[in-house]
Amino acid sequence: MKKAPIPRSAAQLRVAASLGTLVLATIGAALPLSMVAPTLALTAAEFGTTAAESSWTLTIVLVVAATFTPVIGRLGDIYRPRRVLLILIPIVCVGLLIAGISTSMPELIAGRALQGLGGGVFPLAISLASHSMPHHRRATAIGILTSAFATGTALGVVISGVLVDRIGTKALAWVPFVLLTVALAHIVAFVPTAPAKGRGRLHLRSAFTLAAGVLALLLAVTEAPRWPIPVLATITCVVIGVAFLTAWGVHEVRREDTSIHRHTLKIRAVWIAHVTAFLLGAALFGTFVILPVFAESASGLGQGATIAGILLLPATVAMALVGSLSGILRTYLGRRGPIILGAALTVAGSIVLTLPPQNIPSLLAGSTLAGAGIAMGSAGALNVLIDVSSTDAVAAVSSINVVARQIGGAFGAATAATLLTLHGGTPEPETYTLAFTFITTLGVAAFALSLLIPSRRRVSRRVAGE
Repeated sequence: MKKAPIPRSAAQLRVAASLGTLVLATIGAALPLSMVAPTLALTAAEFGTTAAESSWTLTIVLVVAATFTPVIGRLGDIYRPRRVLLILIPIVCVGLLIAGISTSMPELIAGRALQGLGGGVFPLAISLASHSMPHHRRATAIGILTSAFATGTALGVVISGVLVDRIGTKALAWVPFVLLTVALAHIVAFVPTAPAKGRGRLHLRSAFTLAAGVLALLLAVTEAPRWPIPVLATITCVVIGVAFLTAWGVHEVRREDTSIHRHTLKIRAVWIAHVTAFLLGAALFGTFVILPVFAESASGLGQGATIAGILLLPATVAMALVGSLSGILRTYLGRRGPIILGAALTVAGSIVLTLPPQNIPSLLAGSTLAGAGIAMGSAGALNVLIDVSSTDAVAAVSSINVVARQIGGAFGAATAATLLTLHGGTPEPETYTLAFTFITTLGVAAFALSLLIPSRRRVSRRVAGE
């Protein structure tokens, strides 16, 4: 017997419910990527540790997200994205549960590491939307999901201060836990399955090698200076990190189905865009660490976590508004114009943060300028990659750029936290100056590099897919 067709209104409601569910899951997974940034000082005080050690609750989630998101996306291609999503969300929820009941820093960091796997929710949601949405609404749906991911990350920074002041640091785990639990139930009910795209290799060795290299370098910045014979410990960590990253790079270049197109490494605009993304990501999360500590510390503003969140609110709003202007500015300023202008705004904002009087108005102005500059520069870097890449290479080079930004964020957060604890205990005024100078240095380096991007488009050197 032939099944009756689904009424048009019912089909539209199901499509809307599916998209709403994916948006909820995306926001719930994005929140943990940034929520702890404004509360590192409070977390350190709660667990009786230093800001440098508590910064691992932020850096570990960024490292895990950067290294395993491509693997999770590949799993979705092989075994169907809905199936992988139904397995992934409970794992992330376990991480949130561990963080919510943790009584020690190692337990909290372990929970945060599992939360980093939530970075894979976004590409799975994109894949499901591309299959479940009608063709004429597909681009809109993907745009909504992209905005949801950015909004979730930004919202995490803003609302964390209010949650901690009103409820406590455990709320940072329970809020995304509730959102993801609700999303999981709705995925079962409303989100249709999508076909697998065929078999392929996961390249887990490559992911673990990259993670090991990044973690070794982070140890060199955060923990090695406190170990016995600190100079030897730091050098050892750096050597190990460089060795792992070199092995990862060689493996990526040599393998046949690499996500890194070999010819991209020969194009100046491409590798400059990746390095610039790393620097701007470091500046962003470095600022996310320094400003809240300054706001909450007795040697700074001496305010609560809510004020720390408010200080970052204009920056997050500016990031949401200014990033979309990069494409328009490119029309008037040329291919490299938005990156140059973005890096310049980042430098200007960090200088305002560094110089006296360092009160609430000046900090708001500085963070707004820096946030706008980082957003514009990051979007400009992606536009450069699209400009010099062939159609079949855009996804690969863009994903590398996102990974570079996330790893840069991990280094920026770890280095900023280490600088704040150079003298132990409560940071001194000159410590904040040094930390904000670090952000300025990152902006200057990004500005200098952006000047090296060729100003004219060279079609003959576009990246060919392999």
